[in-house]
Amino acid sequence: MSECPRVLLITRHFWPHGSIDSAGYSFQLTKALRRDGVEIEVVTPRFASSWNDRLMVAGIPVHRPTAAPRSEWSMGRYVRHLTTWLRENGDRFDVLIVDGIREEASAAVEAARSLNCGTILRCSGWGFERDTEWWKRNRSTARCGMVGKLADAVVAKSPECARALVAAGYQADRVVRIDDGIAAGPQPTTAMKVSARQSLATANGDLFAEEDVPIVLCTSSMTRDSGIHLLVDAARLLITRHPSLRLWFVGDGPNRDSIYQRIRGDGVRASIAMPGSFNDNEDLFLAADIFLQPDEQGLDYFLPAAVRAQLPIVAVDQASTRTVLTGNSRERGTQGEEDPGQWVQWIPGATSKLTRKNLDQVLDELPNARVRASKLRRYLLRSRPQTGTVQSYHELFRRVMSRPVGQSVSIEAAS
Repeated sequence: MSECPRVLLITRHFWPHGSIDSAGYSFQLTKALRRDGVEIEVVTPRFASSWNDRLMVAGIPVHRPTAAPRSEWSMGRYVRHLTTWLRENGDRFDVLIVDGIREEASAAVEAARSLNCGTILRCSGWGFERDTEWWKRNRSTARCGMVGKLADAVVAKSPECARALVAAGYQADRVVRIDDGIAAGPQPTTAMKVSARQSLATANGDLFAEEDVPIVLCTSSMTRDSGIHLLVDAARLLITRHPSLRLWFVGDGPNRDSIYQRIRGDGVRASIAMPGSFNDNEDLFLAADIFLQPDEQGLDYFLPAAVRAQLPIVAVDQASTRTVLTGNSRERGTQGEEDPGQWVQWIPGATSKLTRKNLDQVLDELPNARVRASKLRRYLLRSRPQTGTVQSYHELFRRVMSRPVGQSVSIEAAS
């Protein structure tokens, strides 16, 4: 056994997919583990034939041995090629960790049968997009859930996730609770905001904004069922009441063109920016004034990034979002001033009218909203630091590496 764990992270999306929540989370976690002494590498598919098979990102070796799946038929080919690559290269690693219990998990578990390494799966998604719900779609997805039971350990990021895994038939002693911590960073300042806005305006003229112009940032994907439509529907009246307001819709999706046409038809195109995808979203969060969380997308990376950037949070009141922002305090039963939920502007229902009213309220009281955002950031950095998450993963790697072959890992829930 090597002194430093040798870990291979397997994920569908990684750099340069900075505008995909799972990619942002995987990149951030990988860098944090590397700083903690873990010898970590990444395997992920190529989404274009021009992409290199191998590259270094922030000092992390990234392997892209096979083309990304684009259909049910190509999915089968993708899994076979990934399994073969893991069998041929996986013996260099102590642990295979997969971000999600989907097709990549099947490849990892299958390959690990011929390798002397452990397998850890992380249950991905929230709400109806959580892996445990995805398994219910058809026989193929259900098979991924069945194969996942053969892993040495399965990471649950919330109590609800852990209960769903056990209800799906996963052994309780293989389900490991590890909360996602908030990464520390420098205290955001006005100078940092001005610099970020200047940098973004240089890269994309649509992102130009004066220092005193309020900006609402929304990173939800542009799909038919996405919560981004709450802001699209509220945009005209919001901008009528706040003429200098800018709304930034960051991301991509099949409904991008229809959203653009709707915005043009409402006559607010000049106040809207739709810059597409970014490799690195840090400047976006530094430049914005308010972050809108309209649905259960983006809870692993984007919402914590908004907290770290000390942005006032306006969020539709959903159980998953509350878990991310207030989970620890609810478990400990803290009351009053130590309840972080009081520092979030909750939208009581997923309607454009309520979205507009709550954004109006924050825009009218932006200095007070910034004070609440500062309190939320300090509280979560203190109560749920990323260092705790990294330490929990480090301990899990050690336990998986030291287990007898074929024996499950027994570990106390980490939080």
